[in-house]
Amino acid sequence: MADPAIAVRPARRDDLPAILALYNAAVPLRTATADLVPQEMPARVAWWEQRDLARRPVLVAEDGGRTVAWGAFTDFKPRAGYAPTAEVSVYVDPSCAGRGIGRAMLDALLAMAPACGIDRVLALCFAHNEASVRLFRSRGFEEWGRLPDACSMDGVRRSVVMLGKSVPGNGARDFGAIA
Repeated sequence: MADPAIAVRPARRDDLPAILALYNAAVPLRTATADLVPQEMPARVAWWEQRDLARRPVLVAEDGGRTVAWGAFTDFKPRAGYAPTAEVSVYVDPSCAGRGIGRAMLDALLAMAPACGIDRVLALCFAHNEASVRLFRSRGFEEWGRLPDACSMDGVRRSVVMLGKSVPGNGARDFGAIA
């Protein structure tokens, strides 16, 4: 059960410093992103400004006004035919692990999927990140593929597991050309 003190809400542009800090906290852990160096704010601002938040929302979770997690849908591929399929990402402050924040974030995103025209959700997880794999499996995601040794970080090869879930809802919309 999620911590009742946690509030999940749509992200705003002024949340970008907290989103960036949470993302960058994951970089040295080598469990949640293949980035090998922290991102800088201009890259995160560009990421934000290029988003269609109606189709690919970003959410944050707050605990007493402090941002402790964020999650987002991202286009799986930029071609229009892939519009009904999105990748989901969830980042939680490591000091908040085990409080159900990741589950609350993922549940909130999955609830939004039909309104975003999403009927297939993918999560790409490092195979060694057992907590993330467990989170997605707990929400009905199944293994749809595996990329053995697809990533090299600090001289260590890491495999990627593709987990997927069909999301019931009103079906996919045709978005036409996606920029």
